Amino acid sequence: MPKKNRIKNLVNFKIPSDTNPQDVAKNLKNYISPVQLTRLRQDVASWRDAIAEAEKAYYPFRVKMQRIFIDTVLNGHVYSLMERRKDLTLLRNYKICDEKGIEAPDLTAQLKKQLWFNDFISYSLDALFFGYSLISLGDIVNDTMQESTIIPRWFISPDRYQVGSYIYASSGKDFREEPQADWHVYVKTKSDNGVSPCGYGLLYQIALYEIVLRNTLGFNADFVELYAMPYRVGKTTKTNEAERAQLEAAIKNMGSAGYAIIDPTDDIKFLESSIAGNGFHAYESLEARCQKIVSKIILGHADAVDSTPGKLGSGQGSTDGSKQDGSPVAMALADKQTRDARFIEPIVNNLLFPKLKAIGYKGINIPDGYHFEYVNDSEEEEFRKKEDESNLQTATIAQTMKNAGLQMDAKYFEDRTGIPATVSTEKPSPVFNSRIKNKLEELYK
Repeated sequence: MPKKNRIKNLVNFKIPSDTNPQDVAKNLKNYISPVQLTRLRQDVASWRDAIAEAEKAYYPFRVKMQRIFIDTVLNGHVYSLMERRKDLTLLRNYKICDEKGIEAPDLTAQLKKQLWFNDFISYSLDALFFGYSLISLGDIVNDTMQESTIIPRWFISPDRYQVGSYIYASSGKDFREEPQADWHVYVKTKSDNGVSPCGYGLLYQIALYEIVLRNTLGFNADFVELYAMPYRVGKTTKTNEAERAQLEAAIKNMGSAGYAIIDPTDDIKFLESSIAGNGFHAYESLEARCQKIVSKIILGHADAVDSTPGKLGSGQGSTDGSKQDGSPVAMALADKQTRDARFIEPIVNNLLFPKLKAIGYKGINIPDGYHFEYVNDSEEEEFRKKEDESNLQTATIAQTMKNAGLQMDAKYFEDRTGIPATVSTEKPSPVFNSRIKNKLEELYK
């Protein structure tokens, strides 16, 4: 960075005491000193240290835990699973309803116009993985919410309900107190063991296997470099350093379409290891096992993202979270989707909407008695399918009775199916099946 820009940054640097109190109230990130969180090499020992720090009897912290988490999500497999889990909720339709569950389309349309709302839901879902999220609603300009942002979690103490101005601060701003309480939504998970009022998040369970995955990738890379790549050896009788350098350069630079011009006395060999052909299986097996466990933790099934189409239990026909195909994968995704919806709906109704009223936000006004809920298209479709199957069976019995010269009571048919029915004036079919009639008489006598 040029010296001039560095001086400019020093001039613009503000400590928390210099910050406008109103800015701090709207976004507690303005209370935090701009200090970088150092990323460290993680291993199983540091994973154990993280929970020890979080479970201290006095002044517990989540710094080590969150330091592990921000590296854990860099794993491509973990990241893709997290995105898949969140998409089950983010891609769902929702509505604003009255107490009877009847939608108010105008209110739903207003909420869908709020660009910040999708980010708010995403940050709320992140709490499932990180243990908690403190979301700033941001500023309001021209009756429009600008954007919601997340407060860095390593500055937050979920045990003391405070945001520290620096890492490992033993005191700070209580985000439950006014005026910052109205501008922030605190989303937490249930306690894992009762030690803390807040859970550790799914990433703590995932981090152990991700550390193994990360190390396995490094060991595998070393193995490939040592044993899978041929070792080039060049022999020559040349004593002139310039000529020897030419042969060395030819060997060193052999890559795509490499070649060398040598004397008859020169010799170039490619030495390969005997274990290079199958040695990688150990790394591949360990990697696959760890990935399957991580998939189970996040999506509830080992084959939720890597299953083969057409394979038993793959669930590839229903990856939207519905249970329609009845496969274990589809049912696992549907269960996670339902569970996450039950996690989000109270947050929106009991935390977000009251705070929007408290700060006087006019972008959307949810009247008393109205609430936010997700549209259960898959559940309604599943119920309708079962209902149609049941009604078809009843109609089949009615048709069989008619062919046998009998008639199902119209009121019974209505009560059974919910379909209005009247008595038909059509004469019964001349074809009379006495066997069917006798059987029906035995059933309904």
